[in-house]
Amino acid sequence: MATKVFTTDLKIGMFVADLDRPWVDTPFLLQGFLIEDEEQIAALRAHCDYVIVDRARSTGDQYEAPSVTNVARKGSATIPPTGSRPAPPAPPRSLQPPPTPEVRMDRDGKPRRLVKLEEIPRRGGARSAAHAVEGEGTLNRMFTGLRGLLKRDSKPEPPPPPEPAPPETPQEFEARASLLPRGTPVQTYVNQTAIEAEVPKAREVVANAGDLLEKLVSDIRLGQSFSVERVDEIVEDMVDSIVRNPQALMWVARLREQDITTYGHGLQVSVYITAFGRHLGFPKPQLSQLAQVGLLLDIGKIRLPRELLEKQGRLSDKEFDAAKSHVRHGLEILADSEFEAAVIEGIAQHHERMNGSGYPEGLFGDDISIFGRMAGIVDCFVALTNHRPYAAAVSSYEALRNIAAWGGDFFHEPLVQQFVSSVGVFPVGSLIELSTGEVAIVVEHSKVRRLKPRVLVVTGPDKTPAPHPSLLDLLYDPKMGEDAVFIKRGLASGAYGLDLRDFYLA
Repeated sequence: MATKVFTTDLKIGMFVADLDRPWVDTPFLLQGFLIEDEEQIAALRAHCDYVIVDRARSTGDQYEAPSVTNVARKGSATIPPTGSRPAPPAPPRSLQPPPTPEVRMDRDGKPRRLVKLEEIPRRGGARSAAHAVEGEGTLNRMFTGLRGLLKRDSKPEPPPPPEPAPPETPQEFEARASLLPRGTPVQTYVNQTAIEAEVPKAREVVANAGDLLEKLVSDIRLGQSFSVERVDEIVEDMVDSIVRNPQALMWVARLREQDITTYGHGLQVSVYITAFGRHLGFPKPQLSQLAQVGLLLDIGKIRLPRELLEKQGRLSDKEFDAAKSHVRHGLEILADSEFEAAVIEGIAQHHERMNGSGYPEGLFGDDISIFGRMAGIVDCFVALTNHRPYAAAVSSYEALRNIAAWGGDFFHEPLVQQFVSSVGVFPVGSLIELSTGEVAIVVEHSKVRRLKPRVLVVTGPDKTPAPHPSLLDLLYDPKMGEDAVFIKRGLASGAYGLDLRDFYLA
């Protein structure tokens, strides 16, 4: 049972499952740990007002936790402990085997040739052409409901029958337009290509961007010149791909996470923040600037010791101060460059927080630029959803739920709402478990029903890898037998021993 405990009441033996602020803003890098000494308690008191204690994983007399009260953040249901064991999967149902693709995927983890996305068989017949390329004009009218979903653990109800995607309302347009700087012409982008057509291009973009970023880092280490033109090489094709269809690049960047270089965190941030900017309606020049912010926001870590970056466990105060200095180091590296002021500002402010608890300047609210606020949200999301030396990845759903809970205090809440709308409750490339017990990867979102994406089913109900992955559209092909298929829960990367690289489709 998860309970809220003020740090003044902490005792040795309590298991800290969550904090009252983002983990990435504290020296407690392991997401979930047992309090073993007074030093840990003192450190928690220095950084937090309260924490979430998992009574089930606490030891000794602390499992009783008599002085604590149930958690109720902003009216939400009790928050489960981070990293708690999921509920047992639903009983498996018998499924008709999908048609055999041209190239088989073996089941023993050996290197495999992969079929093209458009060649994978679909369950339930062909998908409508109208659904293949959908407009981006529709913002999520249901965000209030989704925000509630992100803050509780209830199983989503199967939605009513599909309906045509409605046009964006004036209120929805105003909601995103009001977040852009005054005088910015607001764009409404429409997907120009289907995801199947864009994935090969996105794959090339990510490969080239990874190579160029690795060379750029090498040149900086050698003290060679750093120019805007070098970064422009990376971002131009990235922005063009995201304008055509952002889901393709998000798919590729997510599935290639383990193949990306050491500084691939910035590459993923760049993809997500540029897609976020497209959703808000920034013109292409500003999308290029956002892509630059994402690529370079952690460039200062080049100057940090490797042992610090790879340390497991809590950082000392001295180590935490050193880790935070990566922002200053990054600005020093970029000092003689010719990047736009908005780019430098976004990089400088990606660890600032709305309540002034961030660094390096401790800025409050509107003193943080729009790029800085966006970068803070996206940087936190990417950090939480990727494996790090000191912490396991959480599911995209869990990460978004945490960010939604931190909205208002640490992140700009209207921007958090728009970020969830831009990536979806279950983002493209994330692992999910279906009500059938099968595991799938989200391939493409439906603008009609956010909880009914198109997915690639990669295991059977018993969680063993499927020899022939198949596409399933939860919106248009929602039934298996007499039962509607829906998303049961999100899964962290690597769940059930699945390696996303095995399903990286060319």
